[in-house]
Amino acid sequence: MNRAVSLGLAAALAAAALLGITALADWIGGEPDHTAGPPQAAQASSPRGLIYLAVGIPREETVDTEMRLRNESMLAQFSKAFRDLHPGVRVQLLTFPETDMVMQIRRRQQAGLGPDLLLVDASTALELARQGLTEPFKPSRELSEPIQPDLLARVRLRDGRLAGLPMLQQPELACFDSRRLPQGSPTDLDGLLRLSAGGVRVGLSIDPRRLFWTVGGLGADGALDRAGRGEPLSAEQRDRLIGWLGWLQNASFQQRVSFFANQEDLLTELKQGRLDWISCRSSSLGRLRAHLGQNLGVAPLPGGPKGPATPINLERVLALGLNSSGNQRRIALQLARYSLNPLSQRKLTLNNLDVLPANRFVPPPVASSAAIASMASSAEAAERSSALLLDLMANPATLPTLTGVLPKVIFGDLAPRQAADQVIHGLRQGRR
Repeated sequence: MNRAVSLGLAAALAAAALLGITALADWIGGEPDHTAGPPQAAQASSPRGLIYLAVGIPREETVDTEMRLRNESMLAQFSKAFRDLHPGVRVQLLTFPETDMVMQIRRRQQAGLGPDLLLVDASTALELARQGLTEPFKPSRELSEPIQPDLLARVRLRDGRLAGLPMLQQPELACFDSRRLPQGSPTDLDGLLRLSAGGVRVGLSIDPRRLFWTVGGLGADGALDRAGRGEPLSAEQRDRLIGWLGWLQNASFQQRVSFFANQEDLLTELKQGRLDWISCRSSSLGRLRAHLGQNLGVAPLPGGPKGPATPINLERVLALGLNSSGNQRRIALQLARYSLNPLSQRKLTLNNLDVLPANRFVPPPVASSAAIASMASSAEAAERSSALLLDLMANPATLPTLTGVLPKVIFGDLAPRQAADQVIHGLRQGRR
């Protein structure tokens, strides 16, 4: 393959190769055949055909030699087990950077070469559906009932159809070197700054989507909500918005707190021992474990004096392509349905230790791993703040406004009070 699938996605896809003989056949081919009969009859009823699966490489991932080698090994296992056990069906993988997915799929659709199934993040699935490049799922009890409602809400189109079928969750976390933080990650934002004052090197992002987790702890969520709705703020709400922006600016003034524009830089600095604590995504845990081993610490993100953290849960979803034949569509739908099977969801979680189930009837196996326990805690916090996040993202001015204001605050070019006025004005304008 010319381009490797990102580690988190490859692990999710290739995990089928680790499920065992029977489960792998089910994973690829669809529902197991429980009817009695000779092996020849079972083989004759097995689906046959070729489908193309396009996998998006997340925006924050960088393909390097280490990632490529690990992914190629996983995909080799996946392909060999598939060929041995389900010779009548082929799944050919296509990989594209998530940022190029819309352009690439449009080009392939025009040539009649569009994929049968896509594995992408929720925002990409929505954009593909809005541009008519995928076939939305029709809501049904069979598909919708097992999925957590907040996950469905993020992929629901205005007509009620689903841009994609949520398959896995990737929570937002604190990742740290446990040798430098033997007592674990701080549980509050002030504690994080106290640690930095004591010598712990902290890394944060300037991307608003990666700073949203700090909003709840400083009580600015209500202010952003009202501003995003175009409603007036109370004096207390305005003060809390100023307080959040002020905390970010104060953090940037600390000697051992560094802000980065690229998430990949945060990961590299932690892996190479130049940072001790960062905010991270669960999809990066495999890469961090490869470098830090048992020294990798994972915890929920810290809250603050005004409330718990407000992390953002990312979800990987399966979307349907447009160029499928009837047989290809049947295979794609079987695979999509089986991806929500409780056994499959549980094993994907246990085999990877960097994703959570999308099926709400599959409790995360928190007793099996401290990392899974932390991911489950983060996912619960994200679910509580999901309504606010959805409302803010519905405002087209939210991301441009915060992207324009936050770096100026963080680097001291704009006072928190002035920044609060600009945020309020920008969000209100977006509602007009």
